[in-house]
Amino acid sequence: MRDKITITRQQIQSRTVGESYSRGETLFEDGAIFLPVRRINELSALCVGSSAAAYFVTARFDASGIQETDCTCPYDWGGDCKHIVAMLLNYLHQPERFRVGKSLQDELMSLEKEDLVGIVKQMIARYTGLEDIVEHMINEVVPWNGERRGF
Repeated sequence: MRDKITITRQQIQSRTVGESYSRGETLFEDGAIFLPVRRINELSALCVGSSAAAYFVTARFDASGIQETDCTCPYDWGGDCKHIVAMLLNYLHQPERFRVGKSLQDELMSLEKEDLVGIVKQMIARYTGLEDIVEHMINEVVPWNGERRGF
């Protein structure tokens, strides 16, 4: 098993402004984090916030601690949003909830071709406009003349 990512409450709190920390604590206490994953030096999860949509949250780490965070919510007032705080607090207090995964590339490489195609088909059915993007990417890899190119 890989080494555990180490963070502290102070590190989490120091990355916030305003009420983000206390609101993140509330989300954590309410169990708003689901599908948490830890991959090498990254945490990711989905977080239910005040809107109907769940937000995708990530945090990347290096030897000194939290390196970079991201959330798909529209928060733009400086520091980490409440969803990031909730995920980090979840890891701080309940690291065992985070499924330990290989890198996403390694996980995809381990799948059979039919399973990958099934995943892409499900994504296309769920996300409007993705079909056009996938078709474009396929044409970039194998253009009309059949000569393979990379992305």
